[in-house]
Amino acid sequence: MNIGYFVLFALYTAVACVPFILGYLEYKKPVDPGPLFINLDRVVTDRNEALILRERVKPAIEVGIITKERDMEDLSPEKVLREKPKFHPELGYFRLVYGDTFIPDQTSIKDLLIVIGNLRLGNRCKILGGAYATGEIRVGSECVIRFLASDSDVYLGQNTLVDRWIDAKGKIVISRDCKIAKVTSDSIIEAVECCEVKEVCAVRGFEICDPSKKPLELEGS
Repeated sequence: MNIGYFVLFALYTAVACVPFILGYLEYKKPVDPGPLFINLDRVVTDRNEALILRERVKPAIEVGIITKERDMEDLSPEKVLREKPKFHPELGYFRLVYGDTFIPDQTSIKDLLIVIGNLRLGNRCKILGGAYATGEIRVGSECVIRFLASDSDVYLGQNTLVDRWIDAKGKIVISRDCKIAKVTSDSIIEAVECCEVKEVCAVRGFEICDPSKKPLELEGS
């Protein structure tokens, strides 16, 4: 019998045995002691920028509270907004205000605005350095804002542009014709259909409201 036949038969047998050998090796691999645990209640989202900002702002807020309690410096909105901003290596130029603050219509602020209290923005304001408030934030219509962070709720007026993100520990309400890159909340996010939001994450969910709903109005604006 031709020796070539035996060579071909041996090669064929070797190739045919490869899947069985690999399967056996896979079968003999160590297995997990039990089912893998997956926490479905854990919320995964990209909030790094907001969390970093909150950490960096903490020392400034603590200093502001101490300053106010000891009457070391006037941190009222009227005075702080008229003076030159302060500088911090991690925050850049910023303005620290103690007390509820109202920013009049068509005001432009280039620096980071930190408010210990509630913050209200009038219509057509430009907050180019972003804003952080320990209280509620209410934004008028047709504003341009770099970012917003609040330890409470955020209400966004119609036709407002937020270039980067909004982050709140409370709920976020977005009026019609707004454009926002990213919105994150520890509570719930409500928005009308006629707005543009690229990324959304909320612990209690995201709701679409009736676009015919009356636009948000600021008290006293």
